[in-house]
Amino acid sequence: MDIRKAEAGDIPAIVGMGADFYPSTPYAAAGIPFCPVTVEAIARLMQENGILLVADDGRRLVGMVGLVLAPFMFNGAYRTAHEVMWWCDPAAQGAGVGKALLAAVDAAAKAAGAFSVQMLHLVNSPPQAAALYERLGYAHSETCFTKRID
Repeated sequence: MDIRKAEAGDIPAIVGMGADFYPSTPYAAAGIPFCPVTVEAIARLMQENGILLVADDGRRLVGMVGLVLAPFMFNGAYRTAHEVMWWCDPAAQGAGVGKALLAAVDAAAKAAGAFSVQMLHLVNSPPQAAALYERLGYAHSETCFTKRID
């Protein structure tokens, strides 16, 4: 398994992985349609100005993680990396792909000048995701509530 920075040619596969993941999110359940053009634009943004890593099994991409970099809210001299997406092909789950992607995030975030990494946990994320975060040194820091206002 090769964990590497995403390349321009990886973007279509990343959009495809996003399409595979999206139906399992609360946002899809709320009736917000998936937009591949948006996913492509955000993936390119992370590739160029953030962190976008892929897991390549030698035949195809089987996972991805993408984060945006932003100034820390309370001290702009510090940068932090915020997860936008983290996904592994269900056929590759249990093989350490997700863990390998997260382990690679630390070095990529440090190289980008971030002092911290913030990962998301959806309300319907599997409990093993939170357990993995904790095993890798993450601590619960915030909880997000979303309200649709249209």
